[in-house]
This record gives sequence, structure tokens and C-alpha cells, in this order.
Amino acid sequence: MINSKRINIKIKDQKFRKSLSLDKPTLMERYKIMYKETFQTSPPGSSANVIFQSKNIIKHKTVLDLGCGAGRLSLYASKYAKHVTGIDYIDKAIEYSNKFTKMCNVKNVDFLVGDIDFLKEDKYDVIMMAEVLQHVDNPLKTLKKCKKLLNKNGHLIISIPSFNNFRGTVWLTLQSLFNLPMSLTDTFQISADDMQSMCQKTGFKITKLIGTAWDWAWTEWGIDDLKRRVFLATTDAKLVQIADFKAMNKWLESNLTFNKQFINYLVNNKIIKKRPTDTLLKIPKNANIKEKKYLDDGNTKVNLYYCDTLPFNRMGEGTTYILKKI
Repeated sequence: MINSKRINIKIKDQKFRKSLSLDKPTLMERYKIMYKETFQTSPPGSSANVIFQSKNIIKHKTVLDLGCGAGRLSLYASKYAKHVTGIDYIDKAIEYSNKFTKMCNVKNVDFLVGDIDFLKEDKYDVIMMAEVLQHVDNPLKTLKKCKKLLNKNGHLIISIPSFNNFRGTVWLTLQSLFNLPMSLTDTFQISADDMQSMCQKTGFKITKLIGTAWDWAWTEWGIDDLKRRVFLATTDAKLVQIADFKAMNKWLESNLTFNKQFINYLVNNKIIKKRPTDTLLKIPKNANIKEKKYLDDGNTKVNLYYCDTLPFNRMGEGTTYILKKI
């Protein structure tokens, strides 16, 4: 049975919702606000899933973690890679990254403040972008820039949200029909077909597509997230007067029984599989509870399942793409 524990990031500062713009300066200000409140800006289990799927690819390689946030994925990659460079354009994120690197006594990682345009002549064997591509202003240009930074036969590993699931269908229906601002950080919703098209235009080949975050896509975790998002988005769009949140929430909850039956069928038939839980870092005893929880993402009890079987691998809330430069 998939763990349906409810874990959603909530930003308290009202300045976060001051504007509905998704331009780069506004997004940067939002991320500054986020990092003032928390270093947990990606779904639990996401870094552990990416590393589990890519550890053999990054082994003994030079790795760039583009949009590294507070550095968890970079630190996990350091366990296998020759060297890891993490870069993010938010100063506070890099401050956290350096703090956690020192805490865990990791030696083969460096962190920089900047974005992809900051890297001109550098070359890497592998580039990782976890929960990043949906936030950029031009995903196609970003892939082109990544290709220039990769060595011959290099790999690009991308994890992004997927919408071919219950949560995603509700999200995109409301966003498309009413133009509701369902996210104030996502500039794009990128499908598997979109990714295939961009790869053809930029010189990459998709070698593997893995679906993750099944609990977020189908169970209470996703339902809770939708309730909160729909209320906030409707409020932002000034449509509260015509909204019946009680009826909406009741309908969302009415789908849980079927959704869980569907997920249990996939689990029982081994269509979706459970990744191993593992503590990937030497976390010091003096780390506080939030720090331990963030750094021990590989041992979390949520977001444990993955799928690499067509067509089901498109139906999780997250998708990890393994791309190869051609």
C-alpha cells in the first residue's frame, strides 16, 4: 500500500502572492521568500528517486547540478560521482548548500551562485536538473545550453512534474478552462510528448522515462494539495464568489477509493515498484529535526514508488528523464 501521508509546502509570507506574474525577476523574488522560510522546496523523496535511477550513470563522472537549491541532490550525487558542481541563482540556497556540505563532511562538491549563463567554458559528463525545467522562461533554449556544457556522449537527467494522472487532470482542466494560476512558480507544464519534441530539436535521445510520486498523483497527498491550490488560485483570480469549495472538496474525496484501488492493482502486479530506502549521507547527531528530515530524503516513507513500464510510467506525478547527447 502506498503511503498517503500529507506533506505539502506552505509559504506564509503574503508577498509571495503579491503578483501573478511568472517573469524571471518575479520568480526570483518568490524563491527568495521561499528560502527565507524553508530549505525544503522540492517534494519529499524526489532527490532519492533521481539518484536511485541515475547512480550508475554518474559513477566516477563530473556532474553539474543545475538549480541545486539547498544542495541535497548534489550531496547525494557526490556519493557516486568524481566531482559535483551545484549552481543556483538564489544566494540563500547556496548558503544552505554550503552549510549542509560542511555538516555532512562532503569533500567533492562545490557550490556557485549563478545560472546556466554563468557557465561558459565548463564541460561536464552529466547534468542534473531536478524540479527546474518547468520554472525556466524557455525550456528549449535551456536544453540547447545544456548540450553545449556536456562532454561527448554526456547525459542530461531531468525530473519534472507530470500531469497524466488524477491530480494533473484536475489541475490542467481548471487552468485551461478558467486560466486559474494553479502555480506561481511553474512557467510550463511539460508532457512526455513535449520532451520528445524538444529532444529532437536539441540533439538528445530519451533513453529512459520513469514515473514517480504516485502518492502525490492519486491519493490523499494530491487531494490535499489540490484543495489548497484551487482555493488559492480561485482567490487570486477573484472568482471566489462563484466557487463552491465544499462541493469541490467533496468530489475530490469521492475519487479516493477508486484511485487507491487503481494504485494497489499496479503495486500488486508489480507494474510500479518500490525503490530501496537508504540513508545516503553521514548526518551529524547535532542536526535539528528539519535538517535531518531534509538530508535523509532517501529514507523517507513517501514517494517510494517508481514505474518504467509503458504507458503507466507517464502516470505518476513526477517524471525522471534520462537523456543522452547524440
